[in-house]
Amino acid sequence: MSTTAATTRSRRRAAMTTAAVSTTVDQYDHVAAATYLMKHAGTTALAVLDGRGSNQPIGCITETDIAAATAQGKDLNETRIRDLIAHAHASLTRL
Repeated sequence: MSTTAATTRSRRRAAMTTAAVSTTVDQYDHVAAATYLMKHAGTTALAVLDGRGSNQPIGCITETDIAAATAQGKDLNETRIRDLIAHAHASLTRL
């Protein structure tokens, strides 16, 4: 393997690690904010935090969730992330 290939691979790993750490959203954020973060982080999913003092992860939002909301005619600037993941979160709490 050439030095250039190794360097490129290292940069990609660093970028993926950085993206994974910084790609979280609060359940009370607008879906438009999640769309913006996904685009600029180069990812297709974001971890969703509870938005309270503990900031515990409660689920994830994906491009598919956002596409479904768009297809249903929801305004991404008005719809909160919690409205799209509520069904998944509710089923987790019933276990």
